[in-house]
Amino acid sequence: MLIKSVSLALLVVVSSSVAMACDNACTYSSTKAGRCWYTCADRCSWTGGHHRDEFLGGLQNRGYSCRPEGWNTLSCSTTGDFGSCKSHKWTCGAGC
Repeated sequence: MLIKSVSLALLVVVSSSVAMACDNACTYSSTKAGRCWYTCADRCSWTGGHHRDEFLGGLQNRGYSCRPEGWNTLSCSTTGDFGSCKSHKWTCGAGC
């Protein structure tokens, strides 16, 4: 019984630590026609679509010209003070 309890406790600790790691949810994928394109994945128990909406809202709140391009994709104009496409990403989890 003690071995089963220790194994279960170890499983809970390992599962918790995996779920709490910082993970890239939306990352740069390409540049097309003067726009930076980003793809969002299912991470941290949320869908790529959820992360796309959160990332898009954050970018638009900063004044960047960004728009949704699909259920898990968005693009932003490279004009103005947007900077490098690769300098923008959306993360989730602990330690981000």
